[in-house]
Amino acid sequence: MAGRAPRSLGVALVLVLGGQVLFQACQTFVGQATAGCRPIPRMQLWAEEKAEGGEDKAAARKEQRVARKIRIKRQRWGVDLDGDKLDNLDEWYKDTISGNGGKPTGFIKDLILRSFYGTWHPRRVNSWFKMSRDYTGPNKQPSETDHEQALENLKTNLRENKNYMGQDDGNGWFWLACTQTPIGLNLYITKSPPYGERPLALIREDNIDEFFDKVNWHMLFVRLHKM
Repeated sequence: MAGRAPRSLGVALVLVLGGQVLFQACQTFVGQATAGCRPIPRMQLWAEEKAEGGEDKAAARKEQRVARKIRIKRQRWGVDLDGDKLDNLDEWYKDTISGNGGKPTGFIKDLILRSFYGTWHPRRVNSWFKMSRDYTGPNKQPSETDHEQALENLKTNLRENKNYMGQDDGNGWFWLACTQTPIGLNLYITKSPPYGERPLALIREDNIDEFFDKVNWHMLFVRLHKM
C-alpha cells in the first residue's frame, strides 16, 4: 500500500500539468477568436472614419439612408402634391399612371358607381348630377354591368369634354377629385385645381386613353386618405 503512494502522486501531477496546458491553449486560440468576432460599436466606426478623413463617407452614408426613407415613403404613399405651387404636376401624374389600367376595384369601384351611374341635368353654369339606384342585379343590387356603365360614363364625360365642375383654367388637365356630401363621399371632374377638396388623379385632356390604360387605382385609394 505504501509503494503505491508515489505512483498516485505522480499521476496527479501529470493531470494538473495537462490541465494547465489545455487551459492556456484555450485562452490562446479560442479567446483571441472570440475577441476578433466582437462587433465594433457604431460610434467607434464613426470616429475611425472621421480620424481617417472619412467625413465624406459618413455624409454619403447619411444621404443614402435619407434617400432610402424617401423611396419607401413614396412606394407606400406616392408623391405628395405641392398644393401651393403646383410645380410637380407631371411627377404626380406619372405616379397616377404607374399601374396596369383595367377596371377599378374595391372602394374606388364603388365610388365611381355612386358618382357616375345616373344622369346629368344641364344648368346655366354646370350640370347637375342625379344618382340612379335603378340597378340591374339580383334584388336590385348593383351588378357588374352597372359598374361598367358608370366607368363608361366617366370616360364619355372626359372624351366629350362635358359635365365637369367649375371653370376651365386652360392648362390641359382634367382633375378627378373627391368631395364630402350629405350622403357621403362623391367624385367629380373639374378642369381647375380642386382647392379644399381631395385630388385623386390628373388626366391629360389630349391623351385620355393613357390614363385608363395605365392608371394605378390603388394610388387613387391612397390619395383618398391624404388631406
